[in-house]
Parts: sequence; structure tokens; C-alpha cells
Amino acid sequence: MTLFSPRVMLCTFSLFILTACGATAPTRPISDTERDALAAAADGQFDSAMRVARMYQAWNDPRALDWYARAAATTPRTHHTTSAEERLGTILERGRLDSSDEPQKPEAVVLKPSPRKAFRWYQSAAYHGSPYAMHDLEKWYTRQGDLAGALRWRLRSAVYQRELYKLDALRTATSGSAKAGSPIAIALSSNAAIARIQRQAARGDAEAQVDLGALHEAGIGVVESKAEALRWYQRSGEQGNVYGQYFSGLILGRGGKGMEKDVDAAAAWFARANAQEFYLAQESYWRNAIAPPFFIFE
Repeated sequence: MTLFSPRVMLCTFSLFILTACGATAPTRPISDTERDALAAAADGQFDSAMRVARMYQAWNDPRALDWYARAAATTPRTHHTTSAEERLGTILERGRLDSSDEPQKPEAVVLKPSPRKAFRWYQSAAYHGSPYAMHDLEKWYTRQGDLAGALRWRLRSAVYQRELYKLDALRTATSGSAKAGSPIAIALSSNAAIARIQRQAARGDAEAQVDLGALHEAGIGVVESKAEALRWYQRSGEQGNVYGQYFSGLILGRGGKGMEKDVDAAAAWFARANAQEFYLAQESYWRNAIAPPFFIFE
């Protein structure tokens, strides 16, 4: 099932975001620039909300957070709206509105860093299709010392970007890997981390099923098999997991290594992911994602 009702979550979160950060808006006379930007934002469009958000951020005004949340809640879901979610994640994790690493000036508004709230925005962006948020989550989990979480998002990013060939270090680090075409082992992997994913997937955990599918597609810790990867992606997708649906579409649309290409079947899976506001599953995006790359490393 989906993790969020995205629009409801974002709209609700925006009502509390300033209080949660422990910041208050500075008091000053409203300028013509501010008045015009706020008036334009009454149209409810993404560009208008982002204009206000960036204006307030440039002024070191914490109301930028509320306006980024408003921009993130606009529909239809696109890479633009996820960029607002990612910006919120970065601000909340750093605890500052500027992008500098220098000590903040005494007059700067100080926000309370909140890695957990940052995580919520990174995750929201990732479940709306942002490849950048996949990378953000990998780094977030790494900073938290959660290697299983970091592995999950490294794999998902690599599947999307066709970068499974770059994961040789993981193949070497895991025991039990086997070449494509080898029989699928029934027993659990001898690698504890992989075995944990296998157990969770077998119990019906939709997220772990995506993880196991990606491991099979990459041939990390388990036999490399696109057919087995598709089986786990589809099991996850049937439960409503958007990554299970999207990756089912990708693997069917791309084909290769014993997997027959089936664009019609892929389109049906992409449609299910798109219905969950996963913007990469829009036809203009997925057509490009399944097109043969100039260089094929898989």
C-alpha cells in the first residue's frame, strides 16, 4: 500500500512546520515586492508559490518553509514539486535557510535541525519519483549509520539509472552471489543482511520485496535473474507499492538478459504507479527510461 495520502500530508504538515522548527517570522513592513509576490501566489500555482518561498529564503525568513510546503503540495506532481520537497529536507536537516557552510551570522534566524522531519520530506519526494531524493535518502541513512536503509536506496537509484554495473563492490562484499542462469537457491543467503531481506520479503513485506527484486536484478548476494526480479517486483506492486509497480514496468519495458520486452505490459504497470503521483511513471518519462541506452553495460 502507499505510504502517504501525499496532498493531505503535505497540506497538514505545512500548517505546523514553522512551529516545529522553533522559528518565528521576523517583523518588518511589507514591501511592494512581497505584496506583489503574495498576490500572485493566490493563483495556487507551483511557480507562484516557489517565487514566494525563494523570496523568503533569500531574506532569511522562516516563512520560506511554509511556502515550499505549499509548492510541494501543488498538482499535477512533477519534478518541480519534488524539488520543493527536497529543498525542505535539506533546510530542515541543516537547520539553516542559507546554503553556506560558514558559521551563521548573529542576526540570522536559527532553525532547530530536524533529521527526522527532513527524512519525511526526502521520502515524500522519493515516493513521488524524484531520483535526486533516492540519493538523498541513501546519504541520510548512511549518516544515521543504517546500512540496510542506505543499501535500499542505492539499489533503487541504480535500477532507475541503469547503473547496476557500478555495484561490483557490493557483489564482492556479499557472499552467495551467483552468475545469471544459475538455479535459484531455495535456502537463505549466507549473508546475514541479504537473508534478512529474503525473510521479510517472504513474509509479505512489500518494501523488502522490492529490495529482493533489485538484488536479483543486480546479482548481489543472490542469483542474477531478471525473471526472479520481476516476480518480486510484481508481488510488491500487487500490494500497491509504487516502486514495485514502477520497477515492474522498467524491467518489462527494457527487457534483456532472458527477459522478453513487453511494452504493453510495462505500460499497465506504469499506469498504476502514475495513479499514485509517481511522476517518473508518466508516459513521457517512462518512454525515455525504457529506450535503449547508447552504451549498454548490463
